[in-house]
Amino acid sequence: MNEANAPARARAAALVQVSGACRIAIGAALGLACATASAWQLGPLSLTGFAKDEIGVANNVGTINNNTAPPPTCYGDGREVLPASATRCLPTSLGTMTTPTPMIQATAALGYEFDNATRVRAVLTKRLRNGSNDIVGQNWFEKYVAVSYPTLGTVTAGTQLARAWSRQDGFSYPIGLSTAWSETGAGFGLFPDALRYTSPTFDLPWGKLTLEATYATNHPNNSYVGPNGPNLPPTPRLLELFAQYSNDDNLIELTFETSHGAGQSSWGKAPFVGAANLPVLGPGAGGGTAQNVYSTLPRQSVLILEGDHWFKPSWMVTWGLRHSTWSGASITCGYDPVHNYCTYPSGGFNYADAAYNGVSYQPGYAASTTDGLLGLSYYRGLWTYTAGMVYLGRAHTHNPTQWGQSNWAVITNLGAYRKVPEIMRNLSLYGGFGYVRFGHLGPAPVSMPSNAQFSGINSWVSRSGETFTLGALVTF
Repeated sequence: MNEANAPARARAAALVQVSGACRIAIGAALGLACATASAWQLGPLSLTGFAKDEIGVANNVGTINNNTAPPPTCYGDGREVLPASATRCLPTSLGTMTTPTPMIQATAALGYEFDNATRVRAVLTKRLRNGSNDIVGQNWFEKYVAVSYPTLGTVTAGTQLARAWSRQDGFSYPIGLSTAWSETGAGFGLFPDALRYTSPTFDLPWGKLTLEATYATNHPNNSYVGPNGPNLPPTPRLLELFAQYSNDDNLIELTFETSHGAGQSSWGKAPFVGAANLPVLGPGAGGGTAQNVYSTLPRQSVLILEGDHWFKPSWMVTWGLRHSTWSGASITCGYDPVHNYCTYPSGGFNYADAAYNGVSYQPGYAASTTDGLLGLSYYRGLWTYTAGMVYLGRAHTHNPTQWGQSNWAVITNLGAYRKVPEIMRNLSLYGGFGYVRFGHLGPAPVSMPSNAQFSGINSWVSRSGETFTLGALVTF
């Protein structure tokens, strides 16, 4: 049976329990079921994964002097909102850009079940995009050991995917909106060092329920380059709570994530790493007297409610609501006394120009946003047809500088997917037409990690743009 047409209750049971390779296949399978047989297996050792190749074309992409490449990101001011960077980093022309995206993921798993039903499992997952690590600086997508017992649940320790990202990806990828939904907002994508408890599945009269809690941390990010770092960087800490409910017609998930001391952004796939040292101001230009202005400990949280509803065997509605909050973060300057300039270990978040004792600095301001996802899927034999939309809302903040809080964005996609067993088992081909619309020219909405997150369409120079995607996916 096509998994997308299976009862929600059965599908939900697989979503929490599957390994990394199969989890991604479910999130990206375009209606494909995760392969139950491994491509390679030797006793308790198995190898699973997927490979895909995708090409995207977008118009109204911001470029420099009609070049086919986007402009470089402004160093230290990625939003390009400060006066010093406003004319240096903005695109000067519009063009069309073609972007290839090959990706491969492989998961090696070693498992053993004892006579008393206790099961031990070790998992190692590697994912490459364009030949490099999918998440910069993270060599492993997953690297953990799990111990489970049927009536007690599962304890997992090591490098793990955040539910905030992986489950948003699971709902949005099949309708062609993974970047717009799962890679925006205040969540994190990967925990390099985490401890997770997953409960057994509870059989209730009205459905099935699984509960989960994850604690994550990482090393302090000591990136201050001056001779006397006046303040130690914080140790990042995070708590993520996850609940999954399903019955024959619904799959509903609730994720809450809160953290402090981590590098702040609105890239929902960001790894959980420590914030840079808190001093934000070094010596003034020309070697003036050293002064340091300190930012507060960065905090952020996200609450996500999302789900699938099958109102007919071949029709499914996908929906989601998300509320994100950030404390704001100052642009962090690590002063290099040898070369007399600042490095920027942290680009800051929702910052503005200010002055302290006559010296300029950039403090961060708190912000919150509410975003939404809506999609429709129709399954007919080997074909799947989809339509979807993501809305990124305006932000509430007291930032006196326009950092994107008054802007909004709508991202839509129409897609078609087909399994092609005539060519190869577990092969799918897919394509989609997308449209991006901003509320006005200027900085992108706060929920977006950059002004040109969506295929290079830059909110500073274009209110809208169209995209076309064509790709192939193989699971094994």
